[in-house]
Amino acid sequence: MIDGDRVFTETQLFSLRWILALTVLLSVGCSTPDKAPDREDVLEDIRNTTLIPNLGSYDESIQKRALDRILLSLSKAPIITRNLLAAELDDPFIGARTKRVICMILAREGDERALPRLISMLAEGNVVDDNLIEVALLEYGIAALSPVVTVLAEGNVTARRSAASILLTMKLPEAFDALQDRFTIERDSEVRFLCVCGFAEDARQSSLDLLASALDDPDEVVRQSAWGGLKRRARVPESLPFDPVADPFQRQKQIENIRSWLVGDLLITPEPTIGEPL
Repeated sequence: MIDGDRVFTETQLFSLRWILALTVLLSVGCSTPDKAPDREDVLEDIRNTTLIPNLGSYDESIQKRALDRILLSLSKAPIITRNLLAAELDDPFIGARTKRVICMILAREGDERALPRLISMLAEGNVVDDNLIEVALLEYGIAALSPVVTVLAEGNVTARRSAASILLTMKLPEAFDALQDRFTIERDSEVRFLCVCGFAEDARQSSLDLLASALDDPDEVVRQSAWGGLKRRARVPESLPFDPVADPFQRQKQIENIRSWLVGDLLITPEPTIGEPL
């Protein structure tokens, strides 16, 4: 994630494809068969011994069939189906991946019973299916904000990376505040990079000072991100340079000039264009 793009393992790429497929299915629903099963039929399906475990299958065809039946059950008996799915989250014989998928379904349904389990999964800092967890938490919007902030403050490094990514995507003032609070004490460069990306997206004036501070970050990629965000946000003139790879002494002089310009103490005279009288 240091270069702005997440480096996916094969498992994560599969999870991401599944998320996209699930999004389509939940958006458009399932086609209605010629003879629609009645309510008891679909509830019997969801209670059987294979349907729920198959939600976590890595075989796309098996998983899709299970998902289709769950979605059909939700359309026929939404309350009972959600209750059955929520109950499975406490079943010790149901695998972790299957529970992630169930959480995703419940999140899409607006059922907050999956929220504590998702936060627990996030705090574990397991990279397997982490995209599935993040997308599900984003479904809850502001309801997930406070617990995700707690993970950013208290979680292990993998958990903090995921939490920072979620807060960055939320684009809420409170989410930006949490990224600001974390930045100055964070040791992991990837988390700091995500915090700086948040400063660049935060329209408040205070974020400009944070971007300027990040120009002195020990990590080159974080400095580059901060400079790119600051140039765009503050419209820094081309005649006011900053080199993220320069030696520390040179960078400090450049940062001092940039800070002076930000507060209006340094006036920059535009360079004349070719052919223009001096």
